[in-house]
Amino acid sequence: MPPKPKETVKKPTPQVTRPNVSDASLNFVPDDAIEGYQDRIEKGINWTLSDNAGRYHRQKCLEGNIPQLSFSSALQNKINKSILSGFFDETNTLSLEEQWEIMLPITLWDNEKFANDEGKICFNNCNCITDNIIKLIKKAVKINDRKCLKEDLRQVTVLRVNDIEMTELDAELFEFKNVVTLNLACNYIETVDANFLPRGLKLLELQANRIKSVDHFAEHLPPELTYIGLSRNLLNDEGIQGTARLPHHITVLDLTDNDIYDLNSVLDPLAQLPCLTSLQLAGNPCSVCAAYARTTLTRFPRLQWLDCREVLPTDRSAEPFEPHPDDLRSAYFDFTVFRVISVPQPPKPEKGATTAFHVELELPLLDSTRRQFLMFRQNESLIEMMPPPEDDDWNFSKQASAVESKMILEPEASSHASDIYNRLTTKNSRIICHYTTFESNKVQWNKIMNFQEPTVRIFCPNLTALRDTFRTVVTIRLIYSMTFAGKQGKPDKKSAMSLKPPGEQRVTLATIKCALKRPDWSQPQHFHWDDSLGTEDAMHWGDGDLSVLQYSLGAVKTAKGKPENDPSSSRQLPPDNLTCHFGFSIDTVRS
Repeated sequence: MPPKPKETVKKPTPQVTRPNVSDASLNFVPDDAIEGYQDRIEKGINWTLSDNAGRYHRQKCLEGNIPQLSFSSALQNKINKSILSGFFDETNTLSLEEQWEIMLPITLWDNEKFANDEGKICFNNCNCITDNIIKLIKKAVKINDRKCLKEDLRQVTVLRVNDIEMTELDAELFEFKNVVTLNLACNYIETVDANFLPRGLKLLELQANRIKSVDHFAEHLPPELTYIGLSRNLLNDEGIQGTARLPHHITVLDLTDNDIYDLNSVLDPLAQLPCLTSLQLAGNPCSVCAAYARTTLTRFPRLQWLDCREVLPTDRSAEPFEPHPDDLRSAYFDFTVFRVISVPQPPKPEKGATTAFHVELELPLLDSTRRQFLMFRQNESLIEMMPPPEDDDWNFSKQASAVESKMILEPEASSHASDIYNRLTTKNSRIICHYTTFESNKVQWNKIMNFQEPTVRIFCPNLTALRDTFRTVVTIRLIYSMTFAGKQGKPDKKSAMSLKPPGEQRVTLATIKCALKRPDWSQPQHFHWDDSLGTEDAMHWGDGDLSVLQYSLGAVKTAKGKPENDPSSSRQLPPDNLTCHFGFSIDTVRS
């Protein structure tokens, strides 16, 4: 008898070790927490410029005393700020032709030649009421008829009444029957009366308003609507339920930068839209959960674009996928230092001292210790001092003065200085800072220093805190440290170490400020910094991948057909300037 074939034993799927989300410190709020602790957590955070603008507008939207301003009044205010004003004004002593030949050229010339960048942006914003606004004016001037200009404005297909503090729509909007694209962004609209919207409307922009729910207007929108923008509003899990009743012709839906936390709460109603091919959820807490992209693409097989990125066949999995519940309410934040190059070589250390380099990263919003501290403290200080001990170590600790401690927290050392390693300061071990500085592994000096990947990995059960972290400017420091372990037993008079108490001295070689971008589900964010830039600000590397770059201390062979120092070459000579390459990402569930 032929031998029986051996049965292949299928290896069990390895279980993923997960922290308990329900007990995570970033989610736990004690009953006796002091009121207003969340405001203290967000105070002092270095937000990016764009997010500061968004937070200012959001704060205004939350105020209850916003003056009422209807569409008709808002449109008139918009016209008064534009170049249309003089042509609409029937009391103007100048004729239409004089306005056209004298006043309009002067206005356009002043803006083009003398306005700064901000002035040009404001000018363009005031004059974007519709496309081809100059063409409308020219037609009215040709026939010398102001009424014609007003009538032609009612016939336009594109209308923008944005950034004018409008709070409500009225019947005058319905007179623009030919409007196909309507932009009402950057106003204070809370309730959308869809009965005033032109019935042929196809694109509706409602970004940066006060909308908390779509229930009251979703099913009354024009039936041919294909695009609706609702980014930067006040939508949450409950307010988004009405999206199921949006017109079935909707193909593009923008929900960017709202407060939708539960991914299923938005995907379930959107499943009722048969034509949806482009969805934008970036900037919501739900978009930073580990299973965000894979769950969304599994639930929507017809989706072609997700968060303005084209969905490729490799982004989808042929196998059925059911996310773990924790992957929908948590994620891992990864910080990776790809390499640090051309750090000045340190001098030979003293006998018995251990020297090393490491990278520090400050992430206040992800620090559970700082969060817990602010839950119970009213004071603004996040620094305390441990009580003095009763042993002899205190005499050494007192050597670290307040000035030295400040130098540790806010170093001013420059890597350009040749004597930088002579600026070591003693680390005061008695100072307690209630914010965590996440540290990398320590490495020895080399021309090209590599760190483990990821360098820092943080479990994040609070998706809002993780989302907000990508709206901040984080601080990265390259640290050189010298540690003295101290000598056990009787002191040796001949040994210099007998006079050196245990402790750590350090110096900051570089302080880097990095303005994070909105996280991308398809790839990490990479940044470059070197001291030749003359600034602490790191440069965003765009869609480039810094991890694939390779440097060699030996002779570099240039590939055939490629110029010397080509970035795509396999190996390059290391730069002479102190250089740091690093990246940020969210560890996502992939197929």
